[in-house]
Amino acid sequence: MIENVKLTTRTDSGSLIRVAAKIERRDGRIWFVESPFSLKDEIKAMRGSRWHGFDDENPQKMWSVEDCQRNRFQLAFLMGEQVFARFDRPLMRHEYARPLMPHQRDLADAGLTYHYQIFAAEMGCGKTLAAQEVMERSGVDLWWWAGPKTSLPNIRRELRKWHFAFDRIQVEFFTYEGLKTVVDHCDGSQPLPRGFICDESSRCKNAEAQRSKACQQLADMIREKYGNDGYVILMSGTPSPKTPVDWWSQCEIAWPGFLKEGSPKAMEQRLAFMVDQSYESVGTFKKRIGWKDDQRKCNKCGKLREEGPHDSCDFDEEYHAFEPSKNEVALLYERLKGLAIVKHKKDCLNLPEKRYRKIVCKPTPSTLRVAQALVDSAVNAVTGMTLLRELSDGFQYRDIKDGVTRCTHCTDGTVDEWVDPSDPERVYRSVDLMDPEFVATLVRQTAPCPACGGTREVPKITRVSNEVPCPKDAALRMLLEENEEVGRIVVFAGFTGSVDRIVRLCLSQGWDVVRCDQGEFQVFSTDQEGGDDIAEEPLDYWANMEHPKVAFVANPESGGMSLTLAEARTAVYWSNSWKPEYRVQSEDRIHRKGMDENLGCTIVDLIHLPSDERVLEVIRANRRLELMSLGEILEGVDWTDAGDGELQVEEAVA
Repeated sequence: MIENVKLTTRTDSGSLIRVAAKIERRDGRIWFVESPFSLKDEIKAMRGSRWHGFDDENPQKMWSVEDCQRNRFQLAFLMGEQVFARFDRPLMRHEYARPLMPHQRDLADAGLTYHYQIFAAEMGCGKTLAAQEVMERSGVDLWWWAGPKTSLPNIRRELRKWHFAFDRIQVEFFTYEGLKTVVDHCDGSQPLPRGFICDESSRCKNAEAQRSKACQQLADMIREKYGNDGYVILMSGTPSPKTPVDWWSQCEIAWPGFLKEGSPKAMEQRLAFMVDQSYESVGTFKKRIGWKDDQRKCNKCGKLREEGPHDSCDFDEEYHAFEPSKNEVALLYERLKGLAIVKHKKDCLNLPEKRYRKIVCKPTPSTLRVAQALVDSAVNAVTGMTLLRELSDGFQYRDIKDGVTRCTHCTDGTVDEWVDPSDPERVYRSVDLMDPEFVATLVRQTAPCPACGGTREVPKITRVSNEVPCPKDAALRMLLEENEEVGRIVVFAGFTGSVDRIVRLCLSQGWDVVRCDQGEFQVFSTDQEGGDDIAEEPLDYWANMEHPKVAFVANPESGGMSLTLAEARTAVYWSNSWKPEYRVQSEDRIHRKGMDENLGCTIVDLIHLPSDERVLEVIRANRRLELMSLGEILEGVDWTDAGDGELQVEEAVA
């Protein structure tokens, strides 16, 4: 059935007008049977847009888009419906029996008012308790909660601590991988939850990742079945850890179409300076050269007035007049209002500021010679930086042969390959992405498997770490001694080899260890080797102050999210990873409500080789963009360290 509608569009002069159009909904798509040319950009911004004028069969001069929640929302907006009205309503205020802080009441009220929300509250602000209030007051008796594997035990502890109503509300917990499996096998016969909590939602920042697709599918099913009576709450203290575009996928899960851009690429084009880049092998594509994060940058070249070719010169072919840009990254904060509620820790909690220390561990001449040799022999910059980071941590990974194993590349010792008859030297081992017409001209034949040579056996490779002397050992011993009176310390490292070394060092100094690696917790006691016979749960072991000295040792990626480690006053970074999210998240494991506010907290970075400093620089740059998208005013901020507290630099004792 064809519908006659009037849609809003913008003219070349920038004014808004209403134009007539005809649409038809069929075959899972929305067809624009008649639409003026001025609507082209609006239609192209929709998901799955396609021009049918060049179809091989039955070409038609019309556009069509997917008939999905995002496009229905966008189409309703173009038709003049007040689609954002539900998010523009004032918060409905509630009375709470629990001692919620004002910002926690705001979070809970937002969830109960709008139902579909992103809690973008910094780590330690109490998002979990606010979510608990939403779950209990919603009237929903079945909730699904998805989060990282290491976070789920702590979430259960938090809910029990605040006496969650498990007697009347069923909560099913899933890792993101587990949620994907359940959603993939959902055929409609299973009970569908009316409420869904997506904890640490920054894990879903990539729209193409399987976990993101699973969360999107579940949220869409809840909206489809329950409409405005459903609940989808995403929670993250670092919603855009790498780029502002990380917001896109999370906004789609919360409410498809709230952001006009139909894809992360479209959002990047709005938020970044893009230029054409050409390579013979791949053709021309758009390359990002910077972010629109400062109105003092030129809208054409992305450079400041004094940095770019903005001065008139007859000999400068790149000269152009300076054109001020918009700070699109900062404007994103305004665009998200209603869907995302932002809370900064400094505005919510009266906690002492984090103090930062850098302990510089001077490398020996032999270490510097090895470092130079590694850089010279590295096949590329990424490999070279990885080798330097390993050396800075006091080890080098080596792959050694450890017997043989069955070849996974073939089934019988042979593989298929395709040969060009006109050029027998040209052999293709895969044709999946090639043009079918070209593949039809090739000759298929079998050849011995290149991996095993036809033997069906390949060497079994085991990775081992060869340790070398490292001055970080002495620095950590000093820090362990400093924290003996407190009896708790947190140590993060970017490699499993580093975590192994730290665990042994702590045990040798008389400290018990709670280790978190690859999503698993393990307790090591100086009185009892191994953790198999220790009945106490690892997180309870950490919190039990009857154990006089306990170190929490983890990779920030596995043990730096959704945990409360406020018993410690010092977090040590033996090394960092390239992922800023885990550095920012892990810092706040000890800086939160429940910490000893008299002792405060100190974040310590151990600096050995220049690679350690380089990783910190990347973390600082990404954190600046994220805070801007969260509405922070950044003028005058001194980015001398990953945090905004006082920085103390010292040399390690030999």
